[in-house]
Amino acid sequence: MEPLKIAHRGAMAEAPENTRSAFNKAISYRVDGIEFDVQITGDGIPVIYHDQSLSKINGHQNSIPDFTFDKLSGYDWGKWFSKDFAGAKILTLEEVLITYGEKTRLFIEIKAAPDKKYQHLYSRLAALVTEYIRDMIPREKINNMFILSFDPEIIKTAYFNDPELNYVLNLETASIKDDTLNVDTGILYGYCLEYERLTRRFVENSHHYGKKIMTYSCNTIEAIQHALDLDVDGIMTDDPGGSAWDQFYE
Repeated sequence: MEPLKIAHRGAMAEAPENTRSAFNKAISYRVDGIEFDVQITGDGIPVIYHDQSLSKINGHQNSIPDFTFDKLSGYDWGKWFSKDFAGAKILTLEEVLITYGEKTRLFIEIKAAPDKKYQHLYSRLAALVTEYIRDMIPREKINNMFILSFDPEIIKTAYFNDPELNYVLNLETASIKDDTLNVDTGILYGYCLEYERLTRRFVENSHHYGKKIMTYSCNTIEAIQHALDLDVDGIMTDDPGGSAWDQFYE
């Protein structure tokens, strides 16, 4: 079975990542889903942004929860990438679910708290994501929603709020020993690991236990071929419209 082709933060090679432009560009290509990152503002609004700091947005090291949503809405989220995208607004999770939730699969990575003082906020974020999905995604599309995180506590909190969703644990290494994962693997749909760290043994062991494997960021012919050779289930790419894909998906 052909693996899913997933746009990593949208078509981030062509447009500022995690913005409407990147998502629109991504779904104009042959993709099976969009991956994006969710954080939470100081006043409790889930928004789409990857980095721990806002240095590329406002030149400072502050993080998303240091600001209210209104304050963040005043920043330009596109000009750092190119003047062609100047004026882009920060997206909320609500906007993304409403706009894209019925068009394609969504791979929602919940980021870990950028500072321990915000741990409670990000625990609340994990619960909010599940609530938003249930409120805004039609029942027949629920299985197209995937929640990912490097933080096992976030996965566990989200699962506690909605055990029927698909949960993917992001890994740093090709190890799935229960005593190192800090999560009951029975609640997991699968794992996600950077393609350079993938091994055949890891993929085969994961499949043996019924887990799907996703990988990132496959942007070259060699990277894509490596993922295909290992029989992964989902390939995330920064460049879904890039020529590297031509020989694999016509």
